[in-house]
Amino acid sequence: MKFCFIYNKKASSGRKSNFIKKICNNLKLSHHVDLFETVTEKEAEDLFKQIVKQDYDRLVVAGGDGSVCFAINQLIKNNFQPKENFAIGYVPAGTANILQAELGMSKNINKILQTLTSDNLEKTNLVKINDNYFILMAGIGWDAQIVQSINSKIKKILGKVIFGIKGLEKFIFMKNTKIKVNIDNDELLADWVLCSNSKYYAGHHKITDTNIFEEKFTTYIFKDLSRMKLLYYIFLIIFNGNLNKSNSVITKNTNEVKLKTIDKSIPIQIDGDNFGSLKDIVIKSSKRKFNLLKAA
Repeated sequence: MKFCFIYNKKASSGRKSNFIKKICNNLKLSHHVDLFETVTEKEAEDLFKQIVKQDYDRLVVAGGDGSVCFAINQLIKNNFQPKENFAIGYVPAGTANILQAELGMSKNINKILQTLTSDNLEKTNLVKINDNYFILMAGIGWDAQIVQSINSKIKKILGKVIFGIKGLEKFIFMKNTKIKVNIDNDELLADWVLCSNSKYYAGHHKITDTNIFEEKFTTYIFKDLSRMKLLYYIFLIIFNGNLNKSNSVITKNTNEVKLKTIDKSIPIQIDGDNFGSLKDIVIKSSKRKFNLLKAA
């Protein structure tokens, strides 16, 4: 098979380089592999303009969850028309690696190689946010504030620890921006909204019964967010695997949700990466799908 192997050096620490190169070198023993290492977003964007012109069987992305999300959005923006058996493979080399859990993958090199060279693929459900798409989740408000405040260079050094540090900072100095949420013909006010296409959140913590291969996503609407309520939500995620026990969280399964801030723009994260700050957001199901390789 013909592989395009992209290593997002910005998403992973230097100590993971040998791990990634071992996987790439092992692939080269039996397959044609083109390896590309990217550091800046501009480099990656230019690269994808060339990739869509090539006849690859597999696109392997080594990096974080956001790296795969970025790759899929670039393929769509460049009008990529995949072959029937084309699939995207993932090498978990980021911080949270929620996609690793969704795909049932380990970090064992031999098992990763087995997955990347297999035909064990399934079409993932993509959710649209304005003109982009995500695989796992979109957070509007509190968690996006954390993501937006993290320096990528420090993130590479500290890993998950930086999320704890910034999470504590945003917890102590909590500032909420009111969001108008239009869903199922109802208008609600919220301080934080989480749209989850994934079973997992904040690492490998189960949050719902859906998964990235089902044609639905779950929206959690957090009303009147406070420090005590936030601690309770974290407790439910870690120990209960579900937020439905909280009366202050509205859970909806629907195909579309519209959000508008009352005054200033609000931070947004998709698949753990900063999506900027906006006043108007539309999140809805889409017909876009890509084959993802699952653990073989």
